[in-house]
Amino acid sequence: MSNEGGKDTPRKAGVAEARTSRALRRKLQWLLAIVVACTGVLATEIIAASYSDFVVARRNLIEVVAFCRVLDAANYLSAERGPSNGVLGIGVAPGSPVQARLTEFRARSDAALAEITAAIDNASRTEPADALSPILVEVRRRLMLARAEVDRIAALPAERRDLAEIQATIEAMFGVVDALRPAIDWNIQRLTNTDPNLAGIALAAQMLANLREDGGRLASQVMAPVAVGKPLIAKNIADSERTRGRLQEIWSVVGKPGALPGLKPANIGDLARIDHEFFGEGFAIIDNIVAVGRHSGAYPMTAEQLTDRYVPKMKPLEELRRAFMDATVERLSANKTRASIKLAIASLATLALFLVLIVLMRRARSLVFEPLLLARHSIIELANDRPIARLQGKGGEGEMGRLFDAIDVLRQRLDERTLLMQHLERQAETDELTGLLNRRALELIGGAEEMAGKDQDACLILMDIDHFKQINDTHGHLVGDIVLKEIARIIRNSVRNSDLVARFGGEEFAVITPGDNIESALALAERIRANVARTPIVLADGQELNVTASFGVADGRSVNGAWKRLIESADTELYRAKSEGRNRVCGRPVEDTRPRLARTASGKM
Repeated sequence: MSNEGGKDTPRKAGVAEARTSRALRRKLQWLLAIVVACTGVLATEIIAASYSDFVVARRNLIEVVAFCRVLDAANYLSAERGPSNGVLGIGVAPGSPVQARLTEFRARSDAALAEITAAIDNASRTEPADALSPILVEVRRRLMLARAEVDRIAALPAERRDLAEIQATIEAMFGVVDALRPAIDWNIQRLTNTDPNLAGIALAAQMLANLREDGGRLASQVMAPVAVGKPLIAKNIADSERTRGRLQEIWSVVGKPGALPGLKPANIGDLARIDHEFFGEGFAIIDNIVAVGRHSGAYPMTAEQLTDRYVPKMKPLEELRRAFMDATVERLSANKTRASIKLAIASLATLALFLVLIVLMRRARSLVFEPLLLARHSIIELANDRPIARLQGKGGEGEMGRLFDAIDVLRQRLDERTLLMQHLERQAETDELTGLLNRRALELIGGAEEMAGKDQDACLILMDIDHFKQINDTHGHLVGDIVLKEIARIIRNSVRNSDLVARFGGEEFAVITPGDNIESALALAERIRANVARTPIVLADGQELNVTASFGVADGRSVNGAWKRLIESADTELYRAKSEGRNRVCGRPVEDTRPRLARTASGKM
């Protein structure tokens, strides 16, 4: 029976190994699934970020285009006042050019309002309709009433045209644009909420639109007296002066080079043109009218002539606004195009990545994972002193082939490697000169206790040899090495077996005293200080060196990151010991707010 049991043992081991191999293959499949899932998540993040950029770019473009429509409507309504003012004047014959322009300008205004309405109706969300529809209803209502008044007065004989009625009609046309201002403000707020970077563009566009509107109002505010040939009243003059002030204030902001973000260099010349044509020649026309109107109604031109001469001076204002908004739309269109290209590239790259990943996983399974499983089986067999089949050619001629070649000598190399690793670990954790632990080992001990969450008192003593550089400079580095060795010996002889002593770096040493309170640690530091101070170091030539050291002591618990705080506190105390004259001990608890403790060379607190 014992022989049959001996025969069953390899068979059972083979069954267990086969079961383990199947388990590893299942784990491999799970690992591949996780890799695919992680890649999918990463790809989704990339595509989502690209899609988000595209959505933002598209939304910005849509919102700016909608804002442009509202500004265009405001401009057309403002421009309609020009021919409206013209037909209100005396001496306008039926079928005159100004009446034809009025018909044309009214059609433009109606088309602009209809375009806004169509855009609202086609919007995917109800928010624009809820906000803008009531505003447009009010604009159309005021526009219809104002136009009716213009037509009524224009149909009256010259002698029946009343100054007050004409002034009220002009102000009614002002009210049409004023009724549209909430739509402009709403669009500015929407742009700012969509992308805060568009706030500056929206405000600049609004100021340019106000520049055109106030430019038109400047003439309209003196138009009624001109239309009926009567002197200006105080209100006309005061309104004109206020409007002039607003124009100059706006221009002081937007009229400077660089004040309009994204304006093309080719349009910079428009600024000088506006200065010359509008603020120069246009203001001069109004100044001439005001100068005459202060004293009489004998104006040098009719309302129609004033309109014909003044309106062209405002053309550069509108051209600047259009150039600015066109440049903005062009830039946002380019952003949208770039975002769409980025999204397409990300999508294609993701698809390509998945295809490459699938190919790599299939190749990795046949060329890497399966050979590795075979290598694992062979290593286990070798570890159990069981013979294995020849592996020559199993891994091909590449790395796997060399792996299988290396398995033949693995057993003897394992022992050599173990010995070598033990030797290297000792070297890595020991200071070669003094034989003490080095700083790396000390940090590992402190960090290990911290990670383990040991809740015990621990004190740290940092020690620095006083004027060690002077010893090196005076006696040479060989003598400095002797000093370091002797100091290390004195420290070892002064501490307990449970204390950890390390060379902390250069002429610094550290002692960890687990389980001690601050008073015990200060006493130990004082003992080491006294031993160092009274023990002369004898050199090879018989010369004796008297060496002193300064100490910083700190306590704290080795949890929650306290190791770093413990080092910082001890280092602070060491610095204080140095600054207070050296050859002394300074220390205090890390978490304690009591006055600091200090020991001097005399040993007193």
